Amino acid sequence: MRLFLLLVFAALVALAGTFSIPPIDRDEARFIQATTQMLETGDYINIRFQEDERNKKPVGIYWLQAASVSIFSDAEAREVWAYRLPSFLAALMSAWLAYLIGCRLFNEETAFLGTLLLIAAPSFSGEATIAKTDAALLTTVLASQLALARLYLSGFLENERPGLATIVLFWGALAIGILIKGPITPMISVLTVVGLCLLHFPRSIEEGRRIFQWARMFRPVTGLIILLVIVSPWMIAIGLETQGRFFAEAVGTDMLGKVGEVQESHAGPIGYYLIVVWIMFWPAALLLPAGVRHALGDLRHPGVVFCLAWLVPTWMVFEIASTKLPHYTLPVYGALALMIAHAVCRLSAAERGSHLPVSRLIGSLLYLVVALLVAGLFIYAGNTYSAAGAGMLEYAFAGVTLTGTLWCLVLLWRWKLKAALISTSLLGGMMAWMLYEGMLARLDAFHVSPRLSTVLEQQGLHPLSDGAEPVALLGYNEPSAIFLIGTQSRISTPQTAAEWLAGRRGRVAIVESRQEEAFLRELGTTQVRKAGTLSGYNYSNAIDVVLTLYISE
Repeated sequence: MRLFLLLVFAALVALAGTFSIPPIDRDEARFIQATTQMLETGDYINIRFQEDERNKKPVGIYWLQAASVSIFSDAEAREVWAYRLPSFLAALMSAWLAYLIGCRLFNEETAFLGTLLLIAAPSFSGEATIAKTDAALLTTVLASQLALARLYLSGFLENERPGLATIVLFWGALAIGILIKGPITPMISVLTVVGLCLLHFPRSIEEGRRIFQWARMFRPVTGLIILLVIVSPWMIAIGLETQGRFFAEAVGTDMLGKVGEVQESHAGPIGYYLIVVWIMFWPAALLLPAGVRHALGDLRHPGVVFCLAWLVPTWMVFEIASTKLPHYTLPVYGALALMIAHAVCRLSAAERGSHLPVSRLIGSLLYLVVALLVAGLFIYAGNTYSAAGAGMLEYAFAGVTLTGTLWCLVLLWRWKLKAALISTSLLGGMMAWMLYEGMLARLDAFHVSPRLSTVLEQQGLHPLSDGAEPVALLGYNEPSAIFLIGTQSRISTPQTAAEWLAGRRGRVAIVESRQEEAFLRELGTTQVRKAGTLSGYNYSNAIDVVLTLYISE
């Protein structure tokens, strides 16, 4: 029953915004456009965005999205929800796997409460809603960690040889993780093993021999065969197709480059994730300080030891890396959630004398601060980016957020910790719906590309629905526009846009206002007419945009 409730909760959270939010720039739109081109060309080896090779991430997520679109929709329809279904399914699988890990390391109650916290995390709900790699990555990490937990508890602590199913699960999850997001899943597993070895640092030859025997239980030869069978066919194919460029760019530029230097302006100091965790894991913030403090005082519990080995080394690697994004630490939130749930189950039975007042005070203040920021965001965003302005809906969302927050704080300070955990998790799920389904769907200033596509349809000049010629884009080159308007859209300069219109009657150029003067100079004697203007906010560049449609006469 507990697992069923978790799966229902995960499904509800993951569905928030799946059907209503248009393609998100830039990462999601790049992924779904590359998948679209696979379906359009029938080439499932190369990954391309228009004519450019997209040698950043392996092919796994593109295959999953292509399969989903082929089954439930088609590439010409450009229905973004079909590309998001793999992330939705990955969210359900992640909830199931997190629960199994919790049952193995602790007990069913701790597993239920910890998984509830994980599902309610904004980082979890955000990645479950959009068509990127991270929801599927989380699934592979949890699958490998489930196998590793079995290997640790049975193999290391009890010296029982693991079954073949555990070995296949471990190495299979690593292999699929490599196809989803390169070395991240293996890295987390290796760091967890290193952490466990350090926490069980051998103080004698006999203990050292015990660790060596445990390493043999992983069956590295069998594991290598599993890895090669799953990973090598595509790796060989893409290596030959790109003459090694994929590995040079994916490993050298994308992966190692993010460690040594800041990419795409995603910078952050050491300690960055210690700050953003209060937002990206907000429901857990209420109990985070008390949970961590209790875990550090319970280092004899094997579940706590495993969670710390899972959490700390990986967190340190992400903190050291130069390139930082808020969702990068999502794969270790499961460990954090289970430690908090374990503390709640233990502390609920404690006497009121052990109140942990400092920990509760810190958690309460930070929890309240984030809630106030979110409530303010609802009203500010409605007033700034919605044509209708902030209305009753935005104020209702703010009121629900603050009322729910105060209720959770009351439960915490009345020492009803389990009720507080469940309440804040449900509030986190409600906030996912309020944010993704309620607010973002109403912020029409953000929906520049969908509105642009609608204008082209109204003019009967949409390349996909009307069979019109490709559109020249000048000054607004967002991937969402390429996806919605067509793969053959022409990224232009003022000169090439003018030449495109001069070539034939009825061609379209979409010109951003900052490029308009230069474009009009290049037109010369070419006759054009304005077919419409729309304005909005390009959140990728954080600038207002005004787009004008020019049609050649």
